[in-house]
Amino acid sequence: MDKLLRIIHLLRFIRDCNRKGIYPNYQQIHKEMDSYLGEKGYNRQLFERDKETIRDEWHYDLRYEDETYALYEDENQLIVDDLLAAYILFTVQNQDGKLPECVIAESRQHTGTNHIADCIEAIEAHKELHITYYDYRDEQTKAYTLQPYKLKHKDYKWYVLAVDKQDSSVPFKAFALERVRSLEIGATFRPNKELDFYSPYYNAFGMFTDAKAEKVVLQFDHRDGNYLKASPIHHSQRVIAETATHITFELYVKPTLDFIMELMKRSWSLTILEPTSLRERFVEYWQEAVKRNLEVH
Repeated sequence: MDKLLRIIHLLRFIRDCNRKGIYPNYQQIHKEMDSYLGEKGYNRQLFERDKETIRDEWHYDLRYEDETYALYEDENQLIVDDLLAAYILFTVQNQDGKLPECVIAESRQHTGTNHIADCIEAIEAHKELHITYYDYRDEQTKAYTLQPYKLKHKDYKWYVLAVDKQDSSVPFKAFALERVRSLEIGATFRPNKELDFYSPYYNAFGMFTDAKAEKVVLQFDHRDGNYLKASPIHHSQRVIAETATHITFELYVKPTLDFIMELMKRSWSLTILEPTSLRERFVEYWQEAVKRNLEVH
């Protein structure tokens, strides 16, 4: 856990500096990290090990030019930013794990957090995980042996991205930690450095990646449009038209169930202009929902 939080803090510091037009040198990084770690301290040897981890395990582009450091953000940012967001919660907690009085926590619980420490330990040490996992579809508990590589956070839920040793049909799977009924750390495995965890999520929204990315054109009223300007649905989102009454956005995204559920949050002002197939799926869901609710007496 300490190593993960240290690297997240390092990445966050460099990224935040870069976004202000500042490219820190080693002395500035050392000062920041030394202050963060306190009595443990930070030195050049530890910095070199962290850079190696960032390059080889996180696949993040940390470049050194003119004795300064810069992060080049691309698809790798998607998973790292999930961890950075979660890190903010870690950093404002006090030693008792409680939030300070100035912070009002979301009442909805983050699920699966009891397994995070074991997952991080297994990922960092390249250890297998033996889990029992509850499947919501058939309501059965099943046993898996996993080779874990990454953690991902989405909508108050934590997932471990791992190779399922019993199923070679897909490169990796996402397992929701909330469904893990038991977990044990197992034997060491040799990590596959060729596995790509970033590209499948680059044009995706949420956890589902089982669709082909396509152009999506959405229209909203000004109220919702302004919200979406401030907090985009997807990194590909851009405004393509704006009138006195509506704002139109274009995205290049996989229209998966997670994406559809996100759009349904703003159904009252949403018009799906493209593609027709997505609009037809929405109409079908809406019609079924209307029918169910009209039948309630």
